Amino acid sequence: MDPGDEAAHGPGEEDDEGPSSPWLPPDDRLWRHPSEVRSNPPAPAQAPSRRLGGWFRGGDGRSWLIGATSGVVAALVCAGILMAAGAVDSPAPTATDVSVTGVGQTTTASTGGSNPSASGIFDSVEPSVVGLTVNGDSGVETGSGVVVGSDGPTCYVLTDSSLFSGATSSTPVTVQSYLGEQTTTGHLVGTDQSDGIAVVRADLCVRIGRYPAVPPAQPGTVADVQTGEQVFSVASTAIAASTNGAALSSGYMDDATSYLAPVNGGSNAVFSMLVADVSVDSSAYGAPLVDSTGALIGIINNVPGASKTGLVYVTPIDTAMEDVPSIIKNGQPPAHAWLGVLQESDISAPAAQGLKVPGAIEVQNISTGSPAAKAGITDNDVITAIDGSNGNVVSVGAFVAWMALAKPGQVVNITWLHNDEPHQAHLILGTQPAVATPE
Repeated sequence: MDPGDEAAHGPGEEDDEGPSSPWLPPDDRLWRHPSEVRSNPPAPAQAPSRRLGGWFRGGDGRSWLIGATSGVVAALVCAGILMAAGAVDSPAPTATDVSVTGVGQTTTASTGGSNPSASGIFDSVEPSVVGLTVNGDSGVETGSGVVVGSDGPTCYVLTDSSLFSGATSSTPVTVQSYLGEQTTTGHLVGTDQSDGIAVVRADLCVRIGRYPAVPPAQPGTVADVQTGEQVFSVASTAIAASTNGAALSSGYMDDATSYLAPVNGGSNAVFSMLVADVSVDSSAYGAPLVDSTGALIGIINNVPGASKTGLVYVTPIDTAMEDVPSIIKNGQPPAHAWLGVLQESDISAPAAQGLKVPGAIEVQNISTGSPAAKAGITDNDVITAIDGSNGNVVSVGAFVAWMALAKPGQVVNITWLHNDEPHQAHLILGTQPAVATPE
């Protein structure tokens, strides 16, 4: 939520109807103005990230205890305040320990606190968020990014590819740590236009003097995302302050994905974008979208020609993280598996009960000549299982997460309903094209 939507005037100012009430304390609101965050900066907390097939830690391992302790205490205190005010509808999962492995060592990280508040989520995620300023051929672009991995002092930042329109690996990129305290020059490693993401490297993952190491963000998966689930956009505080934007915004997940055709003479379409009902400003382009535990579930995109008021397109984190190792190693993304379902949505709970399945997806759009089309799947059909497991298609998020791990040439068994009649077929997944042709 933008601070301007909370109150028309600042504390103590008056409007035509008389004196206005003072703003609520920051922990009682679902947003924070950058000036409030700057005056009371959160302590950075460590979080696991993923690299070349495994999750690993970044930065000084001793800060895990400090980050985890402060995060839990802040979450408990702020959650009580927000629950009393009715801002938190239901308890979130209790903290769970997960094993984090990488670079020859194993450590333990907390995945969340009990009843986390919006401000607690912001405080836990913001240390992993950086500000980006790109001086490309199209002019100066600013936005956010999130650290998803590290290799010694080098951070790998995941962000929105639209920030790098016309840019190359030699294009200057200024990278700012949270609150803008530390600034360094970053370099574009590569992009995947079909997913709308870019990877930047910058040396921020090591403590320098009084500046703390920037920790990788806590991973999540869209397979667990539910329709209507509350989510949070966490933008760079430094960039939000420079644009008078909102560093924290909240909203809800939609139940569908979108295929976005090329615009403005572009040669690449954008595939499998999730949709979130949340209003953001330009400082949030490239920012992480996180769930109620603070886990990273996507990257907010500024898709050219496709923006809608109050809605944002989000690159699923499962898809993005399958790109990152190849982009780091080869400078380009891997080939993506192709089924040909361009748009799909969750079926309703009553419909799932009627089919005696925990969930399924309804096909909204099929690509001409795709494996799905050749198998006989058409618009409005309902896919109930892949390879005998309806868990793979229990929701749009689960389907997207499954497709992220699938490989071109893989043989799969699809079960679906056409006009309420069951069908089944074996098909071979293809390679995702640059542009699809809807039927």
